[in-house]
Amino acid sequence: MKAELVRKISEIITNLNLTQVQAAEIIGIDQPKVSLLIRGRLSGFSTDRLIVYLNKLGSDVEITVKPKPENRKFAQTIVV
Repeated sequence: MKAELVRKISEIITNLNLTQVQAAEIIGIDQPKVSLLIRGRLSGFSTDRLIVYLNKLGSDVEITVKPKPENRKFAQTIVV
């Protein structure tokens, strides 16, 4: 899930044509941490923090919990 949240953050930064410095200012972190995010270094970032970053970049984040379909053996987690 963290990897998908970071993928979305990176996608938004690219779509907004932001530099890492500009993204860092919006998110409220320093540029080296943005670089770590974009390169997929997730160890220093909690899921909660990544959701806050998405909010600061102008994205709503919805978390929906629902029963799995009966035709599927296991439940799953999807970030869209």
